[in-house]
Amino acid sequence: MAKAMLRLFGRPTSSNTQKVLWTLAELSSRTSFELVLASARLGPDSDLLCEGTGAKPYGVVDSDEYVELCPTRLVPCLVDGSLSVWESHSIVRYLAQKYGPDLHLGSIEGMAQCSPWMDWLLFQNFHECNHDFIDQIARTPPPERKLELMARSYEGYVKRLQKVEEQVARTGAFITGSSFSIADIVIGAEISRFSCGMHRWAMGPQELPSLVELPHLCKYFRRLQERQLGLFSLIKSCGLGEGIGYPAPTPASGRPFGHWCWARRA
Repeated sequence: MAKAMLRLFGRPTSSNTQKVLWTLAELSSRTSFELVLASARLGPDSDLLCEGTGAKPYGVVDSDEYVELCPTRLVPCLVDGSLSVWESHSIVRYLAQKYGPDLHLGSIEGMAQCSPWMDWLLFQNFHECNHDFIDQIARTPPPERKLELMARSYEGYVKRLQKVEEQVARTGAFITGSSFSIADIVIGAEISRFSCGMHRWAMGPQELPSLVELPHLCKYFRRLQERQLGLFSLIKSCGLGEGIGYPAPTPASGRPFGHWCWARRA
């Protein structure tokens, strides 16, 4: 059976685009896709914000053609034949429903287990801390970073991730139970972004905040990293390097980075 050929507008350093890329990686035996680089704020010549560097963004999102596909002019946007789907969680649900029902536990009831966690991620407004955290740590030159804003964003992440810590402590495996699902994709992408933001922070001149222990979250993150078709293998196969939002390498200490950045160091 021939693979479905899809087109995805976005950029790999966008956590919302990463959710879709991860889903497509999980579906790699059933789908193929073309990635069209698109962004209003970032471009190919710099990791920093274009409004600060004067560099040219990828663009595309400001075109008349794109607004026909995505009225909000944001990324990601998926095109499947004559259908365009926008908003990352809607795209992930669509892909699972059409091409990989196993990713929503194989039933309507399974989707009903996954969807609340996907909605929770949105309604907890991770973007409130995500946006400032990444803009400061990854897209602003170190001398211009605002430590107070970084610390407040860290606290916002930890407060929200406590719920994930409690849930995976209860299930002992993944968000909805023993099986991996699209709930893990969207939450895992956010954890990956947080993890690598902390790595970038630790490598820079600013002092780290007092770190909170989240041991079950660390184990959960390692489980996600071990998936052969997940986001992590996709980023490696694309040759995109260690850009922000991607899994950080193991430090020289040999301790897995997930534990290193969340637990108090000895």
